Amino acid sequence: MEEEIKSPLPPRRIEGEEAGATKTEEITASKSLVSEPATSTRTTEIPGKGVADTEQKSKNKKNILIWGLIGLAIIAITGLVFKVIIPLLRNPGSGETTLVYWGLWERDVIVDGVLKEFESKNPGIRVKYVFNSKTDYRSRLAGRLNKDPEQEEVPDIFRFHSSWLPMFRDYLQPVPQTVANSIGLENDFYDVYKADLKIGNSYFGVPMMYDGLALYYNKDLIEALQVNLPKTWWDLQSAAKALTVRDQTGKIQVAGVAMGLADNVDHWSDIVGLIMKQNGAELISGDPQNDAKLKNVLDFYVLFSTKDGVWHESLPPSTDMFVAGKLAFYFAPSWRVFNIEEMKSSQNPKLRYEITTVPQLPILEEGEEVTPETKLTNINWATYWAEGVNSKSNKQKAAWKLLEFLTSKETLTKLYSTAAQTRNFGEIYPRKSMAGLLTDNELVKPFVMSADSATSGYLSSRTFDSGLNDEMSKYFGDAINSLVFKNISDGEIMTSLKNGIGQLVQKYQLNKK
Repeated sequence: MEEEIKSPLPPRRIEGEEAGATKTEEITASKSLVSEPATSTRTTEIPGKGVADTEQKSKNKKNILIWGLIGLAIIAITGLVFKVIIPLLRNPGSGETTLVYWGLWERDVIVDGVLKEFESKNPGIRVKYVFNSKTDYRSRLAGRLNKDPEQEEVPDIFRFHSSWLPMFRDYLQPVPQTVANSIGLENDFYDVYKADLKIGNSYFGVPMMYDGLALYYNKDLIEALQVNLPKTWWDLQSAAKALTVRDQTGKIQVAGVAMGLADNVDHWSDIVGLIMKQNGAELISGDPQNDAKLKNVLDFYVLFSTKDGVWHESLPPSTDMFVAGKLAFYFAPSWRVFNIEEMKSSQNPKLRYEITTVPQLPILEEGEEVTPETKLTNINWATYWAEGVNSKSNKQKAAWKLLEFLTSKETLTKLYSTAAQTRNFGEIYPRKSMAGLLTDNELVKPFVMSADSATSGYLSSRTFDSGLNDEMSKYFGDAINSLVFKNISDGEIMTSLKNGIGQLVQKYQLNKK
């Protein structure tokens, strides 16, 4: 949420900041100017030969010795200035380490309390938290990590989307095994983190939260027609058809589900990514059978707008339709609750909605039909952020100490509690052992229930990365639009899509993970 929020905790001030000063997204490091000592030139008149000449030679030796000592002193002072004085000017306080932490989504008032607690427990470490806007965050972060830390302030810790690992591999320091063991990264965190953040035997990020995709539904519309909540995608198709209402001209007044298009379906790429995972279709594969699965996913997705007609290109964005009470089913991550609640208060206070888990695909043998006893897949979709440590930082020991503290159960609980006083709920816990603490909240429960069976991919929406996710989504969006609106053969569409995927595989070295 973009509006200012007030913290229930006292504000934390970085020493040297003026009271009331605000932190900006871009931080310019202070620079110390060091003047080199001036040198002077002396000319000595050469006297005649004899005793005077001998005395002059003695004086010359003394002068050489003096100037040599002066030179050594200058070198020592210069080294002292650059190695001690300048770092102290940049990190006020004798012997202190100042960590620069680039955050996203959570404002200062949410994290200040726990950062103050960390500083009190670690007197030699101070934390400068920099709240960033989502706009161009990925490119700004990459640009800043490429800067010389002697010239500009560079983050020691930063938040990144899990799907950005191929783009930030060189900037991320592997999590030390001692830290991974200490926080229980291998055993107590959801399994999706192993698939996303681990290369070889090392993690390259530490998650402080979880989020994924769930199915929102309008209670009044569902109850009016006594429609059951869908367990499968075919159930969703049937329910969406039954719930769609058209006027006399055939124009949709109430849409059954926001699916089938790219341009006005919020989080459409997450939906496509989810169905791909459930159908066993992979992005990186040259197998013809995989290509067929991928094509089946796209064909099924567009049916909702073409054959079924439960969604149309003339409709407003799906979030707006849902808040207006004119959309029965809507896919979104948990943070959309905050948007919906804010919009609801001014646009549709009577809106009643709930959230459930996403539909699944039946697991069928060839020729087998779906029955009530048919087993279903249990594959969900995750899209979340993690914290990483700058591989070039000289404060890594302190940085890992901070992340150990932030991911502890006690600190995660405090962060959640603080955030929950300013919005509906805080960031969902990343730990399996803490899942039970959130199941009383019906808006959070579906996300927690699906977290341990979630997977992810490079079709995550709204990461604003102008990179891997946006580029991958562009190729898939073009394919969807071609299937719906253009008279292009399926072969051409799939060739273009596969060529686009291949370019991104090479560009981001996706097959090297």
